[in-house]
Amino acid sequence: MTNFTPEQQDYLAKTIAGLGLDRAFSPVSAASAPERVYGTPVEDLCREELRKYETHPCDLWEVIEDWTARGLIAEGLDQFLLRHWGFFNVEPADAGYMCRLRLPSCQLRGDQMIALAGIAEDLAGGFAHVTTRGNLQLRNIAPKDVLDVHFALREVGLSCHGSGADSARNITASPTAGFDPVEIADLRDQAIQLGQTIAQTRALQGLPRKFNVAFDGGGKVSCVADTNDIAFQAVTVGAGGTLDPGVYCRIGLGGITGHKDFARYTGTLCQPAEAARVAAAMLHVFVEHGDRTNRKRARLKYLLDEQGVDWFLDRTQEKLDARGIMLLRQGTEQDAPRAAVDRQGHIGAHLQSDGRHYLGIALEMGRLSPAQMRLIGKAAIDVGDNDLRLTVWQNVLLPHITVARVSELRTHLAEAGLATDATAFAAGAVACTGKWACKFGLAYTKADGTALVRHLQDRFALDAPINIHLTGCPNSCAQHYIGDIGLMGATLPDGNEGYMVVLGGGTDADEGIARALPGPIPAADLNMTVEGIVARYLDRRDPGEAFLTFVRRLPDDALPSLLDRSVVPI
Repeated sequence: MTNFTPEQQDYLAKTIAGLGLDRAFSPVSAASAPERVYGTPVEDLCREELRKYETHPCDLWEVIEDWTARGLIAEGLDQFLLRHWGFFNVEPADAGYMCRLRLPSCQLRGDQMIALAGIAEDLAGGFAHVTTRGNLQLRNIAPKDVLDVHFALREVGLSCHGSGADSARNITASPTAGFDPVEIADLRDQAIQLGQTIAQTRALQGLPRKFNVAFDGGGKVSCVADTNDIAFQAVTVGAGGTLDPGVYCRIGLGGITGHKDFARYTGTLCQPAEAARVAAAMLHVFVEHGDRTNRKRARLKYLLDEQGVDWFLDRTQEKLDARGIMLLRQGTEQDAPRAAVDRQGHIGAHLQSDGRHYLGIALEMGRLSPAQMRLIGKAAIDVGDNDLRLTVWQNVLLPHITVARVSELRTHLAEAGLATDATAFAAGAVACTGKWACKFGLAYTKADGTALVRHLQDRFALDAPINIHLTGCPNSCAQHYIGDIGLMGATLPDGNEGYMVVLGGGTDADEGIARALPGPIPAADLNMTVEGIVARYLDRRDPGEAFLTFVRRLPDDALPSLLDRSVVPI
């Protein structure tokens, strides 16, 4: 440019820069390298990850204020972001928002339940549902009331923040923790600690995909820990191995039964008091290495499949080194047997370790009215140490009741439509929201499930429970693959509602993925179809044989015979 005047040189320089041609002659620097999110180039992010890159879920507050002031409902990727705050746009299936609470360790106080009754009555649809993760949902929330709900929850020490989208979902623990006569360890504090760590850590509120963590203390009521991405299972380890005898937590990884996988127990343990920090370290590894390009392969299972469990544990140990925490390795040979899970231990009166009792209240598909919520809350205050527990079986436990008050309280609850006993069908029946109020639902799971249970208990009296799981779509929120009888909503060729039927699922000592029957069947035929399956089981089983044992001994080619009406007249 030596032959040009200074004015011409300046003009040419500005023109070249304006067209971006200067970058073609400049060396590549770190500043000009492609932007990345934990190693993934921004241009390769899936649409949800790109939206989180543009606006982190934690930075949504002023936008929420604006939406609420204007009465606008979030849509598209905006409502995806808002789910991180616990509010779900469920239109057109249902009106307004659904709000999902966070209740780490599935525990709340009686006064909080009373406050929730008021929120449900004044700001939501006049009811609440217990979910299959031991928390509560409120529905029919108007867009203008979002902040009122948020502040009303905060006022009583509750929150819905981080309960949806790419978050660690409600951290579950054994519902009888702290008073279970056979539990190995009370792990509630670990669930609560992990919940607080997540709430206070920005990086843990934008995971590659949703994440489930459970802490099972080894008591009589299961929290189905082996279905979670991370499962902590308390065990008593005896002498003879490399570890000192004592209580530890075995760590399972990668459970996601909607994809037909249980958590893998790989010989890794930790001290119970360190479980929350171990879980947090694992979450950070998932944040840094999870797939952000393909939503269908973004769960922990797929990272483990790709990189291997040992690789994941090595990365976790690198995080834990700074805290002086060691993952421990030992096989199960020295583990004492786990106490048997009582499949109906969440219903009825049961003895606690301190001589008092807890009452398991049966709910139809998890539904509670404000009046029932107030009654339960007041009972907890008056006779139950102000303590309440929720279960993954969509019901409520009222603990710490003296023997003298049990009968009186059962009568009082029954008068309000809150039974403390249930049939073998009702005790283990769970259902997601389904088509009634979820845009993904393909069948009316709650209504169909209620009708099915009533139909079956009018016809059969069983000597052992049969758990029925109804889920509205392949997302499997009610985990149909772990039910004795699993039902997944489907669309028939004519466009009507139907169900796929699977049989023989279970967890814990009964762990196994259910097998499919031919289908789908019309929803209109559901009652008679399941009635036929139960009738054929009763006709063909060995004396006293449980449904699960009966189904599992049938070979695959014999399962369809359970649908054959010619086998047993119904």
